[in-house]
Amino acid sequence: MQAFVYLRPQSLGEALAFAQQHGEARPLAGGQSLLAAMKLGLNAPSHLIDLQDIPDLQDIRVAGESLRVGAMVTHSQIARSSAVQAFCPMLAAMAAGIADEQVRAVGTIGGSLANNDPAACWPAGVLALDATLVTDRRSIAADAFFQGLYTTALQPGELLLAVHFPRPLCAAYHKQEQPASRFALVGVAIARMATPSGASVRVALTGLGQGVWRWTAAEAALSARWSAAAFGTLELAESQALGDVHASAAYRAHLAGVWSRRLVARLTGEPQARSPRRPRADPSVAVTPVEPAVAGPGTLLAGSHLLALPLARVWEGILDPEILRRCIPGCEGLQALGPHAYAATVKIGLGPVSARFTTQISLSDLQVPGPAMTAACKLHFEGHAGGLGHGQGTARVRLSQAGPQTRLDWQARTQVSGRIAQLGNRLIEATARKLSEEFFTRLATALEPAEPSTATGQAPTLPLLSPLQRLFARLEHFLHALFRR
Repeated sequence: MQAFVYLRPQSLGEALAFAQQHGEARPLAGGQSLLAAMKLGLNAPSHLIDLQDIPDLQDIRVAGESLRVGAMVTHSQIARSSAVQAFCPMLAAMAAGIADEQVRAVGTIGGSLANNDPAACWPAGVLALDATLVTDRRSIAADAFFQGLYTTALQPGELLLAVHFPRPLCAAYHKQEQPASRFALVGVAIARMATPSGASVRVALTGLGQGVWRWTAAEAALSARWSAAAFGTLELAESQALGDVHASAAYRAHLAGVWSRRLVARLTGEPQARSPRRPRADPSVAVTPVEPAVAGPGTLLAGSHLLALPLARVWEGILDPEILRRCIPGCEGLQALGPHAYAATVKIGLGPVSARFTTQISLSDLQVPGPAMTAACKLHFEGHAGGLGHGQGTARVRLSQAGPQTRLDWQARTQVSGRIAQLGNRLIEATARKLSEEFFTRLATALEPAEPSTATGQAPTLPLLSPLQRLFARLEHFLHALFRR
């Protein structure tokens, strides 16, 4: 483990001052994910700011119809709290089911929420209950706080102080566990909340591989009819989950529907009806497998985008090194090595993992736009992160004109080795998705012509009509497999 400076502030003001003074510092809450990453060399903060002695972060109190839980309250304290048990039994039960006794005694609600692990329990409970997260700068609604895989609305140096929960009419949570780690293969939290016009239902899902999110179709059905029968034939699409060695995407999606029905039946007192069976494939129908355009070992990824730009403009942007530099997330420098060959330094941070890659990128097999209004190229990339490992891959990119827009299709095969490879395929996939969405959002912004300001003085939002769904999509349980052993 790389050397670091350990700081132990005694007040919130002192902690915030330390965070301002040291840009590479990390707050230490429970440390259940951060310290494991540091031991493996996946994160090397210059300073650790231990928050355990700050009294403002350790209280639990009820005020009317609101429950306040300090960010440094441990899972064990929440599970044992009579105030929490009386206010919302679901929260106490959720805390009691996290990991093992040792982890519950050290891990904190604030640390879990700030990390936003895609298989953690607390994000699902906070999102289902429509809680408010309070920092040293502002109050953030749960819907705005969780922003994807290991990503939250917290800004650099911003500290989470407390979580405010409104009192639900009723709420329940269940997770199907991965037995060794007790993280959720699938976790479902359902809460029925009072509204001025009656009641509404919120359904939050975790463990599916892409971070916590709300199942809005189920919410609409249950808000209209508070009954397990409201699901009807509603099912979660397999494409909304990711698979790994523990469970397939289809299994996770099916479990989410099963436990959503069961939780509603538990809350309403209905008999637990069986979920509708998925139709089996007709064995008389032959299915021809699609041959991947990028062959070889490794993880196959694919995706598609629509950009509101003409094909020629997108093609120019892909070949422009300055635009590439501005669009690659975490790119600290890009240097030309020759025609369509570059060396880049890229820093990627994901939850407790932070790595700087020295990367070489080359483009070949260029098929310039022609009368058919298509274009294509092949990219090869190879990156080294020192002792953390090595990654390489090959991608095929194809552009085609779709009216006034350009359709971009890609298929890539990647391989990783070293310590990074221990993190697992689901984390690799989900991280790839997040980074690719950011890349293409930046590309659309970089290529769009500047537009005049609106009457309010704000620039209009640039359209990215179909965010990339699958490129950097397998990094999610890259971290999971590591921290759950």
